[in-house]
Amino acid sequence: MSKDYNFEIGYEALWKEWEIQKKRTPRGVTLVKGGNNIYLQFKTPNTTRSKYKCACTFSIDGMHEAVRKSHLVKTKLTNLASEVEFWNWYKGEIEEESQLVDDRLTFGEAIAKVENRFWESLSRTKRERDKNSKSDQASWRRTYGSFYKHLPQNETVNLRSIQKVIDKQKKGTRNYGYVVSAMRKLCRINKRQDILDVLNELNVEQTIFMDLQSINLNEFLIWRDEVLGVTSAKYENESIDERRSWLWAFSTQIVYGLRISEVFAIANLIEPYVTEDRIPIPALSDPDNTENLIYIKDKTILGTTTKTGARIARPQIPPKYPDLIERLEIKNPLLPTNRPKSKEPETVTYFFPNTARKRLIKWSAPFTQTHADRNLGNVNGMQAGIPQEIRSKSMGHTPAQNESGYKKRMGTQTTIDLLLNSNQNAIDFVTALSETKKLLKTDPESKEFASRI
Repeated sequence: MSKDYNFEIGYEALWKEWEIQKKRTPRGVTLVKGGNNIYLQFKTPNTTRSKYKCACTFSIDGMHEAVRKSHLVKTKLTNLASEVEFWNWYKGEIEEESQLVDDRLTFGEAIAKVENRFWESLSRTKRERDKNSKSDQASWRRTYGSFYKHLPQNETVNLRSIQKVIDKQKKGTRNYGYVVSAMRKLCRINKRQDILDVLNELNVEQTIFMDLQSINLNEFLIWRDEVLGVTSAKYENESIDERRSWLWAFSTQIVYGLRISEVFAIANLIEPYVTEDRIPIPALSDPDNTENLIYIKDKTILGTTTKTGARIARPQIPPKYPDLIERLEIKNPLLPTNRPKSKEPETVTYFFPNTARKRLIKWSAPFTQTHADRNLGNVNGMQAGIPQEIRSKSMGHTPAQNESGYKKRMGTQTTIDLLLNSNQNAIDFVTALSETKKLLKTDPESKEFASRI
């Protein structure tokens, strides 16, 4: 990776983010890369479409800042009264030529600038941030506030205090990269290039990773029967409704490859859901619904935001378990009724993941990371022959993330199942099963229904 990009999360990641951020600019203003800088490209009534400096580097922060400035330019052009006035404004506000560094700025004042910029910027899902949102509040604290709170608020911005906070995190961990990124943001927005130059020399490459857990479907089914009391009586004194509901949530993760919080954002569990463009999605519980698509809203039942916004997800059924939906009782939705007692942003935002983990530990699950279920859903889709692009779209991430992230979680038995039980036909298994059920329903007496698929 080039040294020029060492203050972010990797060259490849920069380009992925670049493609996302370019789509967030308003009509008529675009982002253009030039060397290690970003330019705004637009036209005025008396100029041709050209690119102009905007004081933004080709970095994650720089991209977000450039998008913010593109909207400012669009608003100014829409209300244009004088081009002379516009360009004077542009040089001061966008190119920041007239803005001098204030070396008397306190940490408290500097942090306030970063926080204002945070609330002015859109989220990754192109959503305006809301100061009343528990998710957005938690996002600020997780990304910046948890590190900034250790800075001496009344002292002027200085490297010594910043370095002291950075050193609280172990080098090579993910948190080390996070704290350095937060401090670089503080210096960048407050134009402390002298400190930023020093921070840019820090190596934030992650070398210490958490062990990623994996589980295969047979292990999950054995554990599920134990918790339900089918093969064991050790949990009989615990609420059967709570056991069933959380097992339904974990099972739904596996069938659809969901994050645990997304289970609590499904809109069509009992009733059909009509999308904004008036497309009806049948209720999952409807016995006549053989496609079993689910619509995941952009917010959970607690009002917390889902990571990638709204989307439609499809079931991913491996050929070895054609009756998985029936076996796991997916069409009998039973959401857990647990709710947070505290209104603290972190408590509410991470309530479902934290509660789920406690249940896995309490019931001696062969895994404690709920993402193991999500990964198993991805593996099921691979076995079913569902193309990676479709699996990724259904799971709410990019094909690159599916390739680089989720395949790391495959254990030995999962790999063996994948090698021996995969369907590589042009039509994937769950689609074939759905079509077969439709044909049987329309023509139950025919013996040739399978040949029509």
